[in-house]
Amino acid sequence: MKFFIILVFVFVVIGINAAYGYGEVSISNFKIVNSLDENVTSPVVDQQLNLQTSLRNISQSDTNWAYIVQVIDSNGAISDLNYATGSLISNQTLTAALSWTPHASGTYTIQIFVWDNLRDIDPLAPTYTSTITVT
Repeated sequence: MKFFIILVFVFVVIGINAAYGYGEVSISNFKIVNSLDENVTSPVVDQQLNLQTSLRNISQSDTNWAYIVQVIDSNGAISDLNYATGSLISNQTLTAALSWTPHASGTYTIQIFVWDNLRDIDPLAPTYTSTITVT
């Protein structure tokens, strides 16, 4: 009986991921860097930051993508929303980056989305979330 429950669970998880496109692109190595590509651990107001993530096409075919970065302030308001689009051939990895300049100190939530395009909004990877404090 336990084997059956595990088997059903695995099929449901795989089915959900396939239905939402998960598994086509993996995202990793999110980091915040300056214009010299140096890691920024303590960002300050009016410092230009590059929010970058490695994207890897893990599917067997070419994949179009939209890399979307949403920055939300501590009040829940969207402070910045930006995107870049492109394509990846099978097994290709690239670093996507978008710049953001915080104009006020505080805590911000950064959300990373990777969708197939901006029209259909089919996610290719789970949403990634990070929190930073700007001084």
